[in-house]
Amino acid sequence: MGKLRAVRKQVVAILAAPDWQEQLAGLEEFPPKAVVGPLYACLLDADEAIRWRAVTAFGATVARLAAVSMEEARGLMRQFMWRLNEESGNIAWGIPEAFGEILAVQPELGKEFHRVLASYIRERPCESGDNYLELCPLRRGVYWGLGRLAQARPDLALPAFNDLALALDADDAPSRGLAAWALGPLLPIAMARAPELAGAVRAKLEALGNDSAPVEVFNQGALRPATVGALARQALAG
Repeated sequence: MGKLRAVRKQVVAILAAPDWQEQLAGLEEFPPKAVVGPLYACLLDADEAIRWRAVTAFGATVARLAAVSMEEARGLMRQFMWRLNEESGNIAWGIPEAFGEILAVQPELGKEFHRVLASYIRERPCESGDNYLELCPLRRGVYWGLGRLAQARPDLALPAFNDLALALDADDAPSRGLAAWALGPLLPIAMARAPELAGAVRAKLEALGNDSAPVEVFNQGALRPATVGALARQALAG
């Protein structure tokens, strides 16, 4: 029990450090499975910065786990899916974001689970089942997760293109902004493959250009303030 507390203390100390990105390598002194539990706890931390940094750390940790045992890494992804299932009784704060980060940094898991992540914002049943997340804050996490995946592997995020486009009409401003952010890397691919559809999405983004509603996006290691309009214009600029 003392060893577990020591691991938790070290994980929190690393994520709380000003130079946390440089210190993430310190997690490698522990087996990846030993870090998973503390990272789950950090996703629920009162400090928003630690919660987001835990998302990044989850990606690096599961990539290490996959290098040791791909089947154990797949098992963790299935744990995420169970936590996102209403029947689990969990409110899965931080899980969609960690899901997207993992798929962005681990190629094989990305190929296997990208459609599952996309299914959480799809209001109609699909091959992954009827997984639509009714709770808006959890859907925001999926929009961010898909945006992170789109940055790293746009081809894997592309199946979510239509559902991200629908989110541009959402009443919830952060959902609109995060969907716009996620669509940015996908627009060039969509323009080449389905120009008419992509043109309609561009028109939606243009219409959002003056939307001054505030939204924050965790990007490149920091939580950055923006507006829906700024994110829409950024998506159009490519």
